[in-house]
Amino acid sequence: MSTAPNLPTTDATVTAGADVRLKAVTHAPQQIAVGQLLAWGDKHPDADVQDQAARARIALHGLRQRHAADQELAAIDSEEEQLAKRLAELRERKAKLAPAKAKKPRKHVDYPAAEVRAWAKGQGIDCPATGRVPRAVVDAWRAAQPKAG
Repeated sequence: MSTAPNLPTTDATVTAGADVRLKAVTHAPQQIAVGQLLAWGDKHPDADVQDQAARARIALHGLRQRHAADQELAAIDSEEEQLAKRLAELRERKAKLAPAKAKKPRKHVDYPAAEVRAWAKGQGIDCPATGRVPRAVVDAWRAAQPKAG
């Protein structure tokens, strides 16, 4: 029987008696490649370990697919930015080279807008107070005008 007090040990040595100290054996976990670890799990006699290996294989497959998709999306985004920049450059160059377009002359208004508005108001026809007089209002005003001749 040992006379050493039964104290918890906090370092790597264990007191085995008053005179003998034994070193605790500590092993750092061996780093194994994922493929080798999965193969080990598949061959393990414990069904739980085999299930873990199968789930890990499924998770890794999903991660690989997502990684590949993210890589492709990043490449697409980069190409899209380059194409947008190139398109802007081409449009700028096109604008410099293209001849100036002749401005279309505004159509001449061939009716007295104030008179047409006043007529529409007297007839109870809805007509905006500003802007162009609607074609239907102008047509109605023309039809109501006495024929010359």
